Amino acid sequence: MNRLPRHTVKSRRSLPLGQPWQTPRLTMLALISLPAALAILTMLWIGTWWMAVFVTIVTVACIWTAKRLDQKQAVSAEEVFQNCVSETRQHELALTSLRTSAEQATMALTKMRDGVIMLSPTREILVINPWSRRLLGLSTEGDLRGRLFREVVRIPELVNAVEVAVGGQTPQKLLLEIVDGVTTRPVKARVDRITTDKDSNLLMTLRDETEAQQIESMRREFIANLSHEIKTPLAAIKGYAETVELAIEDDPAAATHFMAQIRGQCVRLERLVADMMQLARAQSGRENLQLKTVSLAEIVDESLLSYRPVAEANQITISLDEHLDPSDRDRTSEPNVVADHEAVLTIVNNLVGNAIRYTPQGGDVRLACRRRLDKWVLIVADTGMGMTESEQRRVFERFYRGEKTRKLAAGGTGIGLSIVKNLTKALRGEVRLESEPGKGSTFEISLPAAD
Repeated sequence: MNRLPRHTVKSRRSLPLGQPWQTPRLTMLALISLPAALAILTMLWIGTWWMAVFVTIVTVACIWTAKRLDQKQAVSAEEVFQNCVSETRQHELALTSLRTSAEQATMALTKMRDGVIMLSPTREILVINPWSRRLLGLSTEGDLRGRLFREVVRIPELVNAVEVAVGGQTPQKLLLEIVDGVTTRPVKARVDRITTDKDSNLLMTLRDETEAQQIESMRREFIANLSHEIKTPLAAIKGYAETVELAIEDDPAAATHFMAQIRGQCVRLERLVADMMQLARAQSGRENLQLKTVSLAEIVDESLLSYRPVAEANQITISLDEHLDPSDRDRTSEPNVVADHEAVLTIVNNLVGNAIRYTPQGGDVRLACRRRLDKWVLIVADTGMGMTESEQRRVFERFYRGEKTRKLAAGGTGIGLSIVKNLTKALRGEVRLESEPGKGSTFEISLPAAD
């Protein structure tokens, strides 16, 4: 009787408790052998069959319940593991997105053409981009983060603006002139709080105002020149009209002369207005251009119909090369370009007109065409007064005329070459100038070839 219980207890201990059964055979063996053993033991110890049946039923129920619990625990553990893996992947994606955003923000700050500096409430530098270093004349080496702003930047006005901004008076705006070596650079600065909190960080922005001031200076000069160009003929017209009014009865011949002068000044005003309209059209870009294949030779012929009599009257010789001369034109290599007909005619008229106007009697004006890669180059050369290097740098500005050209009675409005430059740019071409005082000037206009 003692062997049987020991053998039965040993069989129960051979089953690892707390772990799910791995095979159906092992589960069936446990459900049969263990209740049977307990039933036999109960009958031997107690001696009643109904108690053995009761023990058997309870044992089977316990074993089945334990099996189900172990299976649920195994499934629950697997779900927890899968959830952990999923959350880990989500965190990795979030970190990757955050890292990408930080890198993009850093790259944007690096590429910005404005200076950006972030300061802590204790005036320490938290962020500073390369353009800030350049505008403030700071070294590009070394890490400035964590250093006090007043220790790095020795500009009293800017340091004082930071102190005032920390005190709550924002925004602070000021225009500085920062000297960096031999260069004096105008810089517009703004200091403001990022939030309205008392302990908010400060954001400083810096902008180079050099180009803006140059544009403003050009605008003022343009208005002054335009006013002068309009005022001069208007004053002359007024004076001549008053003279005519007084002389029309006593001296009809003088009155007729002054009427002719009035007419000349009116023509000058008309030419100025026409040039201004052409300049506006040239500066509008390609919007108003009708691009098609046009012949440079035909446009030159059209222009010379107006300017050849003027050249002959001033004893100026006009010569054409084989690409432009109607009597010796090479039809196999016609200089055709993709351009707007009226725009190219305006360019040629201005260049030929200037060449004749500033070439003395007995001089020469030469027109030629050359093929260079995918472009045709129109060359207009003269043997006129030429220009100095300083004049060449400004000759394409609006209303600019050199000292010598201002003295000429036949001087133009000073807009012609500006029109040439803007129209050529709109046609995706290029303008080149070579000139030497006393020897003449050579203008080259390159335009996209049609073939």
